[in-house]
Amino acid sequence: MNVRQSSAVYFAFQSAAVVVWWLLLIFFPESRAYFRMGDSDATLFAFWLPDLLLIGVGSFAAATLCYADSKLASAAMWFVAGAISYAALYCLAFALLNDSGWLGVALMFPTMLWSGVFAVALSKSKDFMFRTAAVAATNWILTKTAIQIVVVWTLILFIIPYFILQLEEKLGIGRFTFSGQKTLAAILFVTISLLGLSSANVMSKIGRGTPLPLDAARNLVIVGAYAYVRNPMAISGVGQGLTVALWTGSPLVLIYALMGGAIWQVIFRPLEEEDLGQRFGTDYENYRRNVRCWIPHLQPYQIEATAASSNSIELPSGKI
Repeated sequence: MNVRQSSAVYFAFQSAAVVVWWLLLIFFPESRAYFRMGDSDATLFAFWLPDLLLIGVGSFAAATLCYADSKLASAAMWFVAGAISYAALYCLAFALLNDSGWLGVALMFPTMLWSGVFAVALSKSKDFMFRTAAVAATNWILTKTAIQIVVVWTLILFIIPYFILQLEEKLGIGRFTFSGQKTLAAILFVTISLLGLSSANVMSKIGRGTPLPLDAARNLVIVGAYAYVRNPMAISGVGQGLTVALWTGSPLVLIYALMGGAIWQVIFRPLEEEDLGQRFGTDYENYRRNVRCWIPHLQPYQIEATAASSNSIELPSGKI
């Protein structure tokens, strides 16, 4: 399933979910207590018209246009993403002021994320998502990579989980614990992080680029961890998120980490593979056919004779 088809499925599901949610609130009044904003149902039910019209009907239109591969699909998705973003931020502001309606916040923000990411993936802006890094000295490439790692890891592994933990407390969700939990989490985090760091190092020195798609490698990298699995940095990122969930004992952080992996698998992986196929042709197609995406091989990928002579592949001149 390509990104366009995945978008159609997602927005169709989102449209149906909005309708089902309002039917639940209308015909099962006891369910309103979980979503109530303030002391009465009036504030909650004030959302019925914009929800059904802008998000429900809008998501259905986006799904239909995506399925038909219409030029209007991108505009429809951005419209829905904007409507959901407004609603999500309104719910957050209300919850902060009144300390109620936190479940709505927990449901709205993932919806905002998925809608926005699909809108980005299928809009013209995707043409700017993958750009080859400029020719530069190795030390400068390594510096850029290090800065990216610090910024991204701080954001996705510390700042976002911190706010998720605060939301979890507001919702009264309990955390799981067991003997040796933090020790196990620390060992796994260091191990998985080393995989990410070594892969980024290879990407910089051999690929002559950074992990950021906007500053992508100039050469096809099929050495180091890449000889065993196609996306070691994605595995590292998801694994780090799971170990953060293990350290904190947080069910919502666990869901957050798994959702990140799902977004990468469904949306960004197909786009990245399309870009790599266009840039490296047969060399990449041979690599993709022989090396799995998530499950490592026990033996490293052997470069075919035709690929070894290609200018698009740069082999290491020494140890990394």
